[in-house]
Parts: sequence; structure tokens; C-alpha cells
Amino acid sequence: MTTQLDHAFVAIDVANTHDPKLEDGTPANLLYGQRMTAEQQRLFPDADDVLRIACRGQHIERWTLPRDTYPMGRPGYLKWRQEQGRRHAERIAGIMADAGYGDDDTDRARKMLTKQGIKRDPQVQALEDVICFTFIRWYLGDFMAEQPDEKMPRIIEKTARKMSADARARALQEFAMPPAFADLFRQADQVRTLSRAVIVSHGQPGDPAPQQQAIEDLAAAVAAHLPGLQVMGATLAMPEALAKTATSDAIIYPMFMAEGWFTGIELPRRLTAAGAPGAHIMRPFGTDPGLPALIVEKVGQAAREQGWDLAETTLMLSAHGSQRSQASFDITTALAEILTPHFAKVVTGFVEQEPFIADAAKGLDRAVSLPLFALRAEHVTDDLPQALDQAGFTGPRLDPIGLSPEAPAMIAQSIRSEVLNLK
Repeated sequence: MTTQLDHAFVAIDVANTHDPKLEDGTPANLLYGQRMTAEQQRLFPDADDVLRIACRGQHIERWTLPRDTYPMGRPGYLKWRQEQGRRHAERIAGIMADAGYGDDDTDRARKMLTKQGIKRDPQVQALEDVICFTFIRWYLGDFMAEQPDEKMPRIIEKTARKMSADARARALQEFAMPPAFADLFRQADQVRTLSRAVIVSHGQPGDPAPQQQAIEDLAAAVAAHLPGLQVMGATLAMPEALAKTATSDAIIYPMFMAEGWFTGIELPRRLTAAGAPGAHIMRPFGTDPGLPALIVEKVGQAAREQGWDLAETTLMLSAHGSQRSQASFDITTALAEILTPHFAKVVTGFVEQEPFIADAAKGLDRAVSLPLFALRAEHVTDDLPQALDQAGFTGPRLDPIGLSPEAPAMIAQSIRSEVLNLK
């Protein structure tokens, strides 16, 4: 006799047979679901139907929403992953309803598949443990081969922290991990004692002192909002600055606009060389969750001084851009999408790639220029004004967003939240 569970499994497997990507001759999503079930049966043999179905359908029809439909970089990745979770949850809820499951069960499946309650809800945590075991057993080896060595400790640490203590202990028994990775699993539940925060920026290699002073001044302003935590500043351009400030029990706030090679590879390498391989790197300033609200506030102030409503104001966002990397373009585009509902329109222009600022700013009416730069450097003092002059731009020209008087409080709030999340 076919059970409700059988009906759901068949529907999930039939859907996943259409995955065009093959692994060992089998559709990759179909194989992933089968591996998830195998791990679930080992880890949680007494699981109820909802957990069994959530494991089998964790990646149902994942290929139908390709990663490249969202901007590259972490903000785009997080949006893509969130939407994938929502789609998986709704698809599985529909399959369960067709199989005869009630609303309580479908709602629990939605909660699991959208990861609501990790570390709090035992069922949601059980699904996460199965996901992590499946990743370690079947996918970690290939994943490591594709990643720079510098990134792997952070990836392993994040994986370990997602798992329950029981799952980590079992993983240490079942998998032959390198000693450094095993230590990350053993230490995952330990409360991290963070002695300081270090705000790090690129600096100016040809003349490092002014930018080093600027980042130290910013650190002092942030420290005023974080009593009890030492806050220091360092530029990568100033010799020995990172070595003098960063320690393995420090939290690092990158005063960069975009995630990319510097934050993912070069900064970890520099920290290791500086004797701080265990330092915790936060997401950079350009992806700070408080940044869109700060931009709206600053542009709103400038618009009101001109007697303009925000709804009739154009925002001209200027950024670095690059011919070699899309990171700056992606974060600027993502911010523009978030900010668009607040303005008549949002226009983006770049120093080093199309659309160039001089072209993007041409013919704009009732427009405010805001540089998406963390600090004041040559692009802000020279290239940007020249491009705006060339375009005939007559609107207000704001300072770089990183120099806003409100920025230190925003950075402090993000550091405070990160410290709490690590405890």
C-alpha cells in the first residue's frame, strides 16, 4: 500500500529527475536528495515524515533558479539563497498537501526549509545537521579543490557553528579531518573572547600616513559608541599597521565597499602573515545592513535643502568600478535596486568601467551626487569632480558615504551585533 510518505518521495524524485546536470550519470539534484535521505536515516532513524520529506526535498528543482540570475557577490548570493529556500518550501508544501498532509505538517516543512529556528527548534536543527553531514561526506572534497587555502578555515568554522554539539562530536568520529579543521569543530561552542575590533582599509601606498590617520580617526569615533571594546584602525598600505593592531581574538571590519578578492583572499592572507590567522572578518562597509537607510537619510537632507521631495529627486551613485572584477559594479547595482523605491530614479556611474560617471551624470535634473567610497582618496578628490564637471552636473555633491557623521554609529551597531552573534 502506498503511504503519504511514499507519494511525497516519488513526487520529489520525479521533479528532480529533470535536473540537466548529471553526476555519475544521475541527475545531480536527484542524487543529492537520495544522499540527504541516507544521512537522515543514519543520524535520525526515528524522524517523522515532515523531517524525512524536508531532507529529501531540500534542493528540489534548484536548477530552475540559476545563481547567475542574481548579482555576483555576497549580497546577491544571500538574496538568491533566500529565494531558493522560499521556493523549495512552497514546492514541498504543495507536494505534501497533494499527498494528504495537513496544514500543521506543511507549515512545519516550510519552517524547516526556510531555516527558521536553527539552534532553537530541534527539527530545524536536525535538518541543518543532515545538510552539513551530506556536504562533508559528499561535496567538501570537490569544494576544497575549488577554493583558495586561505578561505577554507572560515568555511569550516561556519559549517561547524551551524551544527549541533552532538552532530559535531559525531562528525569528529566519522571523518578524518586535518587537525586544524578538527580543532574548529571542537571550539565551535566555545565563547569567543574578543579583545578588540580593527577597522581596516586599503590606504594610499604612495603616501600612507594621511589615510592611516583617517582610519585611526574613524576607529576613535566608532569606539565612542562601543564602551568596553578597544577599537583600532589600520590600512594595508601602512607598513606594520595590521601587525600592530590585529590579533587572533580580534574582529575585523573591512572599510571596503565591495566583497571580492581583497576581503575573501588577500585580507585573510595579510592577517595570517600579521600573526592573526584566527581574526574574525566581518562583511565590508559596502554591504552593511544599515547603509541603505544612511544613504536615504543623507540624500534626503540634501534634497530638502534644495526644496525637493525625495520622490522627485534623482540619486547619482558614483563608485570605483573595475575592468577586472565585477565586485564594485555588483554591490553598486544591488544598492541601486534597494534604493530605487525612495527616489524618482537612481543612476549609477563608475570611475573605471562603463557606464562612466561623466556619461551617467549628463543631463540629470534635480539630482544629488553621492560617492560610494569608504574614505576620501584620489578618485574622490580628483576623478569624480572632473567627471561631474564634464557632465555639467549642477546638483549637490555630497562627501563619500563613509565620511558621514552618522557612519561611526552604524559601524558600531554592526560590530556590536557581530560580537553578540559570536558568543
